[in-house]
Amino acid sequence: MAPGPGSHAGRRMSMRRSVITTLATMAALALAALGLAGAATAGTPTTQDRSFSAEQTGDIEKIVHDYLLKHPEVLIEAMQELDKKQAASDRQKQDGAIAANRAAIFNDADSYVAGNPKGDVTIVEFFDYQCGYCKRSFGPLMDTLKKDGNIRLVLKEFPILGEESVTATRAAVASMKQGKYFEFHQALFHHKGQLTDEAIMQAAADVGLDTARLKRDMNDAKIKKLITRNYELADALAIKGTPGFIIGGKLIAGALDKDELVAAIKDARETCGANC
Repeated sequence: MAPGPGSHAGRRMSMRRSVITTLATMAALALAALGLAGAATAGTPTTQDRSFSAEQTGDIEKIVHDYLLKHPEVLIEAMQELDKKQAASDRQKQDGAIAANRAAIFNDADSYVAGNPKGDVTIVEFFDYQCGYCKRSFGPLMDTLKKDGNIRLVLKEFPILGEESVTATRAAVASMKQGKYFEFHQALFHHKGQLTDEAIMQAAADVGLDTARLKRDMNDAKIKKLITRNYELADALAIKGTPGFIIGGKLIAGALDKDELVAAIKDARETCGANC
């Protein structure tokens, strides 16, 4: 998955470091509480009357340290539980964001719809023409679209990998005025190597676009507004990289192979029917 700023992986790694620190602190506090409870039972001062000396604090920290070294599985279990809770929280937020932005996601008049416009399952893809993971998904996606025959594919231009990506997006959107968007879209994904202005225009010419007109149409202010809307929508959905798919109302981050696509489509048909 081509990364965007503030990726989930980076945040999760930070959270894992945090949970280790937090767990050690909580263990120390628990041990301290037990020690104080025992002291209180023996008639010695409680937490309101005394604090630990530096020597006692060091002893507690050593006990926690030694315990965690002897039982590292405690940390692993804690991090696994953290991952589960974070994933559930992320999913809940994403589901809410998808519900709140359904019109922009599924029915934006300026987003190109490929496949069967009346298909029973809608796939929405956020992509960048220079994204290697998008290219990896491109073949399986096109094959599935053709073989299934009942898929509605909504294409969301999401150029996050540099100026060439933005140029390719502007050219692709502008090609709609000449009725050749999907042919051009495929040509850009079939291009080998880095996209340049020359390569973009050559791909346009190869599919029969009037490149002089295309260059003029690329300056349409509506195109810039569309890209900005897609950035804002991706941000609302917490999509930080490409590709990002929404299938059956569920967000799936990263490249998908044929089997994964077919499984996601099957699940969509079984769980949400016509509401996909």
